[in-house]
Amino acid sequence: MKKDFLETFAGIHPCRVETADVSRCDDGQALLPDWMFSLMQTSGLLLLAVLLFNLLTSVSAIASTQMPDDRVANPLWPGSGTLEWQGVNADVAPNLQTEINMQVSGLTNRVTVTQHYINHSEQWLNGRYLFPLPENAAVDSLQMKIGERRIEGQIKPRTEARQIYEQAKAEGKRASLLSQQRPNLFTTDVANLGPGESLEITFSYQQSLIYRDGQFSLRFPMTITPRYVPLSMLRNEAQLADALSLQSPMVDSDALQREQATVNRTDIAVTLDAGVPLAAIRSSSHQIQQQSQSNGQVVISLTKILPDRDFVLEWQPQPEAEPTAALYSQMGQTHLLTPRAGNSVMPDKSRYSLLMLMPPAQSPSTAQPRELILVIDTSGSMGGAALAQAKSAVLFALSSLKPQDNFNIVAFNSDVQPLAPEALPVTAVNLGRAQQFVRCLDADGGTEMAKALRQALPLTNEDNSKTAKDKRLRQVIFMTDGAVANEDELFEMIRNRLGASRLFTVGIGSAPNSHFMHRAAELGRGTFTYIGNMQEVEQKTISLLSKIAAPVLTDVQLHYSDGTVPDYWPASIPDLYMGEPLMVNLRERSEDQPPLLVSGMRNGQRWQQQVQLKASIAALGLDLLWARQQIASLEMMRNGDNRERTTQQATALALKYHLVSHYTSLIAVDVTPVNPAPQHNVQGQAPNMAPVGWQASGNMPQTATDSRLMLVLGLLCLIGALFCGAWRQRLWQARCC
Repeated sequence: MKKDFLETFAGIHPCRVETADVSRCDDGQALLPDWMFSLMQTSGLLLLAVLLFNLLTSVSAIASTQMPDDRVANPLWPGSGTLEWQGVNADVAPNLQTEINMQVSGLTNRVTVTQHYINHSEQWLNGRYLFPLPENAAVDSLQMKIGERRIEGQIKPRTEARQIYEQAKAEGKRASLLSQQRPNLFTTDVANLGPGESLEITFSYQQSLIYRDGQFSLRFPMTITPRYVPLSMLRNEAQLADALSLQSPMVDSDALQREQATVNRTDIAVTLDAGVPLAAIRSSSHQIQQQSQSNGQVVISLTKILPDRDFVLEWQPQPEAEPTAALYSQMGQTHLLTPRAGNSVMPDKSRYSLLMLMPPAQSPSTAQPRELILVIDTSGSMGGAALAQAKSAVLFALSSLKPQDNFNIVAFNSDVQPLAPEALPVTAVNLGRAQQFVRCLDADGGTEMAKALRQALPLTNEDNSKTAKDKRLRQVIFMTDGAVANEDELFEMIRNRLGASRLFTVGIGSAPNSHFMHRAAELGRGTFTYIGNMQEVEQKTISLLSKIAAPVLTDVQLHYSDGTVPDYWPASIPDLYMGEPLMVNLRERSEDQPPLLVSGMRNGQRWQQQVQLKASIAALGLDLLWARQQIASLEMMRNGDNRERTTQQATALALKYHLVSHYTSLIAVDVTPVNPAPQHNVQGQAPNMAPVGWQASGNMPQTATDSRLMLVLGLLCLIGALFCGAWRQRLWQARCC
């Protein structure tokens, strides 16, 4: 063993060892200098010390904040960005089955979601379920069904609704509370669900559809990607409570399939009344069954599917039926106000409209050089298929650059890693360097998106001496799944740092955070593109890059021919690109209005068009879309100076139009108590399905810090130092013998 050891690691023949004398002992020590041995020992100890400090700091931060009674921190791995919460009674949770019914009519979609909560335990149960909806969903109704009885939900200010629910729960009454945690993330709470019983909760929402590149589409999210929570949010009690509201138990879909379980299954039925002859209907996410009806409608159905990815449905009109403009209208409100005692309510005689108008069809000039900044999220939540999609998209984007362009790549997770300090010219050497950079990217660490935005949107002084033609068109393409909890902080940063840049977001993965990406693109005067399928990466990336080479119309505004401005939302209309129409929600006090004029800048020239729409198409729920858009615009304008006023305005709007918002909730209560001892109820949370392709690390989220890597490196350094120390000692003894 001694001979093998020396031959292998020291390269010294045993015969030479036997003939060594004392004078060569110094040579043996020189083979492993003292400084190297000391460095390895010090490195190992230092890394372990940093890890220990990190753990103690994280535990201290969480322990110093107040936690809800029904939840505890994961004792295995608390720390920055690793917030993982487990219910005290996580093993007792209601089973859930969901039915989704969609009624598509022209540009709008009315969706009804029915959730069946089933208590298979032997105990009384209070349940909670966190689930996603489209970011533009205007949720306006709630029903709780008990036997054959249906109880309508009432819209209330958020705090008041919570108080009513808690009181009903304490009195042993069945109750349900529907609340918004984010514009695309909601919770349903149910109280006093008896052993073996089931409860049916139904709610509805209205949404407008997307028309882009000659086809309509809708997207229904069915699960969530666990959100990364920055350490700063955990140090504030209010923000900690907010972060907790975004946490949900996750179920591995493979394990569920193996068990052939029936829980968390979803049925979807879509009745499609497009209003125009269709050339094709397809879904890039699921296999669908479709059946044509005698009235021209098409019924699409999916049964017993796992809710582990977004459902996407697309339909394409026949070429001769492609719309260039459409105006859908509705008179009055969907929900009438409840008259107060002694007061009468004046009926709303307003006309609510949804306008779609295609920009000029002629392609604008694309001669202007541009600076393209490609930002790619490499955090742990992007592990698996998501990162592969993002890397493919970046490689396609590189291949589209022209010699007059500049470019850079910014990769980020817990830290930011740019390809170069500044944008590089497009040369064969730089492109090869960029391709190598992209191929070496791996998913790991947290999602410190603020650092990436600071790098991509630097605060610089504009060079006003250059003409518009000489300036580079600076465009930032931000590829991410958006799995973050600090959206408001990021929106504020985009608003303050955008300057002349344009921000385009690309949603990657099975269940991206579309609220963040839609609003970030809107603030960045860009567009949002969703890539949920590897087969779509090339086509959608090429389409996006071709489109953003130059906007068709900028500085878009609406006004009547008499100079007055209509009541329309969003108030700030983004730039328009080829194949993407103008979509606005209007409210008019009467039908007798002057013609509507749309104006903007096209190729540096003023452009204007009068909307010639004599007859409008009747539709329902347009007042909900108008109010929902206005609330979203108020939230985008909110800052420290106007926070109280915008909150009051948004609350009043939500109450008037019966909408769930950040400030209001829907509450339904059965007046008859059913549980004699509600204080002994178990708290349970219905789990979400892990997004398909998403890779978790054990039971810890991949949005963790790099502490585990530091631990491994520290241990390797210590083992190496001990091993080399033993080897040096044995070698020295051998030479001295």
